[in-house]
Amino acid sequence: MNIRQVKQFFNDKKETPCPLTERLIKAGYQQTGGGYIDLAKRRDLTVDYTKAEPTQYWHLIEEYCPSVDKDKSFNKSIVCGELIFWMAEVSRAVPEDKLKELLECIIADGNGTTPPKYDRVKWNKEIQKLCFDAITNVVENQ
Repeated sequence: MNIRQVKQFFNDKKETPCPLTERLIKAGYQQTGGGYIDLAKRRDLTVDYTKAEPTQYWHLIEEYCPSVDKDKSFNKSIVCGELIFWMAEVSRAVPEDKLKELLECIIADGNGTTPPKYDRVKWNKEIQKLCFDAITNVVENQ
């Protein structure tokens, strides 16, 4: 799966409801800095996990895809859990009950602080394990 395929598949998903992804991010599962968060701040976009902002659509279609070669592979070096989770939800690559189950496990693992602190290395790996190959299958077979 390359960037061109990803952009083509997800380009029309801006308005696709993603209640599970929103719940995940609003529970505090969002990068706190670096990458797309720093870019959003430099562009004066709202960065607020309680509003699930910036959106994962923006992260993928408006930030990431335009910044890389269209023939570059979109592979498992992509580790942003909230992005992969969103891609799985809006593509329907992973059954909703499986995404909900993972969501509940992640949220339950928050440490009770505000904002919550999550083991992003652990949970990003779990999200990738559940979702990445399924997303690749859907995008490549559209």
